[in-house]
Amino acid sequence: MKHLNRRNFLRFAGASGALLLTELTPLNLLQSVYAQKSKEINLTGSLTAIDLGNGKPFTAWTYNGQIPGPEIRVKEGERLHIVLKNNLPEETTVHWHGLPVPNSMDGVPYVTQKPVQPGGTFVYDFEASVPGTYMYHSHAHYQLDRGLYGALIVEPKNEEKGYDREYVLLLEDWASIDGGGPEASKRGRIQPGMGMMGMMRRSAGGPLQEPLYDAYTINGRVFEASPPLKVKKGDKVKLRIVNPSSSTIYTLRIAGHPVTITHADGRPVLPATVDAVRIGMGERYDVELIANNPGRWHIYNLRDNSPVSGWLLGTLLYDGIQSQTYNDDNITQGYRISDYSFLEGIDERYIKPVTSVDKVFRMNLSGGMMSPYWTINGRAYPDSDDLSVKRGDRVRLEYFNMSMMAHPMHLHGHFFEVVGTGRVTGVRIKKDTLIIPPHMGRGAVEFIADNPGVWFHHCHNLYHMEAGMANLVKIISKK
Repeated sequence: MKHLNRRNFLRFAGASGALLLTELTPLNLLQSVYAQKSKEINLTGSLTAIDLGNGKPFTAWTYNGQIPGPEIRVKEGERLHIVLKNNLPEETTVHWHGLPVPNSMDGVPYVTQKPVQPGGTFVYDFEASVPGTYMYHSHAHYQLDRGLYGALIVEPKNEEKGYDREYVLLLEDWASIDGGGPEASKRGRIQPGMGMMGMMRRSAGGPLQEPLYDAYTINGRVFEASPPLKVKKGDKVKLRIVNPSSSTIYTLRIAGHPVTITHADGRPVLPATVDAVRIGMGERYDVELIANNPGRWHIYNLRDNSPVSGWLLGTLLYDGIQSQTYNDDNITQGYRISDYSFLEGIDERYIKPVTSVDKVFRMNLSGGMMSPYWTINGRAYPDSDDLSVKRGDRVRLEYFNMSMMAHPMHLHGHFFEVVGTGRVTGVRIKKDTLIIPPHMGRGAVEFIADNPGVWFHHCHNLYHMEAGMANLVKIISKK
């Protein structure tokens, strides 16, 4: 992240007194009491030649030489012992997006840990205490947009599987050029309509402009090369939909089939049936699909409420279908597209409800005009204002989006309750990432500051975060 350095790291660490700065090695962790009870995983970051299936081979940054990185799947309560080896040309970390972990394991460089230098090793050791669909990704610089991401699934300890098949779908935007999105931006491949701003940013050495993406994938494969999701008539299919993209919000449609949302960011909700799922960067949705419409169907990104202009992503294919022709979608207008008002949470033992509020912070989100920076309350990270609270405080964040772009705001280390949107009655939905709509859009969340440390809070559009739309939530122990 821009402007982060050792001086700032030490300043943050001194202010909180809550950071674990010791560099750990595989040897001393293997000798720990936890290592004998942990699930051992090795992640190696390296440069790898890949082909997304579009005939444009290029060099991406990968975990274990694959796109996406290996799926990590554990049971609730299981301990993870993950050895990260850095064979990349620059420093790196891994963030366990959405999963509450101890602060020292959160993987934000110069905030919760010293980044792992090229050739170095770091061990992440924590308990997967809350079941749900999560992901992991690099939190260093623009590395997420180079390919460093993967799925993290924590299964309930005593799950009764009420479905026949399960698929994990990771949606990703790609600039298929050596080094991915950052290199595309540096070379002038930026989003249409922002050419002059992009030139200004590059010439001034400021943050990068969002690149022009030329490929969209499910699990690292473009539509033409993506293996179909195979089902039998009558199957109940569970889909875990994850969006690690750097700057793309999807409206995912499976032609011929509605889906029922059961979880948002890993947290259970009352079943809500929709025709398409809107999913922002950093969000995850678990949905169920009833395979009752045999055929060969497109999976695509619905754009402007029209399938014609959508991006094809994948295929749903019933057993026994031999025809290579795709069925026409059975809806041409009037799609039920999910938004937060469709969802109502379910009481659960993992997260305490917020019954009242101790502190309120207003977050004015702006940028994208005549400045290369994106800001919170007019200030760009690391010069943004910290949010200081005491452990146990009930905190409310109120967002007001003064810009022309949506911002998926993500809080590390905590789940929050969505307020101000969603249903008026019932249980509030619990999430860790919330899209704040553009053009004076609003939103609010509340959380209990029960995980001590210094936590990153930011827009999950990677290029907005790197351009300053972030701040720190500092949780100190009560005296």
